[in-house]
Amino acid sequence: MLYEISRQGPAKSFSVRFQHIDHLSFYPDTLPQWFFNPPLSGGDDFYAIGISDPDMTKDSAMVQALQRAKGILALEVDTRVQYFRDIYKVEKVSGKYVTEGQKYDTYYRIASSTPFADSEMAVLDSHFTRFNEQMVLVHYSLPSTYTDSCELEAKATVVNLEFTINDVSELQEEYTIYFFQDCPDTARNTETSYNYRLRDWRFNYWSKMKSMYHSYPSYSYIYVGLDAYDSSVVFTSYPGLWAGYFRGWMQELTYHAEQGKKMVRSLGDSYDPQSENIIRESSQCRGSFGFQGARLDGDKIQINLLFLDSFDVDIRNTSSINNTKKDQNHENNYKKSGAHDVSPYGLRQC
Repeated sequence: MLYEISRQGPAKSFSVRFQHIDHLSFYPDTLPQWFFNPPLSGGDDFYAIGISDPDMTKDSAMVQALQRAKGILALEVDTRVQYFRDIYKVEKVSGKYVTEGQKYDTYYRIASSTPFADSEMAVLDSHFTRFNEQMVLVHYSLPSTYTDSCELEAKATVVNLEFTINDVSELQEEYTIYFFQDCPDTARNTETSYNYRLRDWRFNYWSKMKSMYHSYPSYSYIYVGLDAYDSSVVFTSYPGLWAGYFRGWMQELTYHAEQGKKMVRSLGDSYDPQSENIIRESSQCRGSFGFQGARLDGDKIQINLLFLDSFDVDIRNTSSINNTKKDQNHENNYKKSGAHDVSPYGLRQC
């Protein structure tokens, strides 16, 4: 293979058997209407949905679902999305035969940090699925003043690796998200993270709450919901509902970063004898978004976000890009400083 997504953590998420489901259902779970048509965000009012992992107790599932709902709220209130793409001309020589193609390495960095008042968040509705997943719909009002508030932080990375050789294409995806709540009262601090990797029909995932991994089986988790035409369809996700929902959120956020004005540069350096870098794109945006609902689309959950507002981007805090070796970690490629600084023309408001 030309490249691999490197493991970023031990594969401790798989469990051979269910721990908390006594009677496993082979019927699909019917998702609630508010998952597809939630109240609309606007002004100082935001609505978000949090979903726990499968195979949890009700109490633990509710805790995790609320933590994830808070993280989604942070992404809605104020999010910065950075986008980098390297496009390579690939040449592979085997005897007298030369195979040519292209390779696209795309990296997104998403970050949000905002004051948060727990008293302003309320659970409007909830649903416990057949697979012991807790779903919650929450409402959050931005307070006029913050007293004894917490700091809510959300970070995510998305890596897409795609190559095409002789009309044969392969796509690898990796999604990682981290939510953290830092409060004056440390007993109220929370931390949760999730990683989901896909390559063709293969996948891997892990889920953590603080320092503890939550292991649950890969299974045919089936749900009934609505598609783009409001028709009832069946959706299957082997890592569970949160993986599909989180993936849809990241794809919608990164779409906004790609739509603006890009800075394009030709580097012309070789990373290895068989791969020549021919172009690099970069862009950045910052804004707030409102969750407008979800639709099922084949093996994906399509998330609809409404752009609410844009914020100025401080280019002094923008990381520069370094032409580092290709076999290094993808995130480090874009964190280290070097000779090629990001131009102000590569930055935009959402």
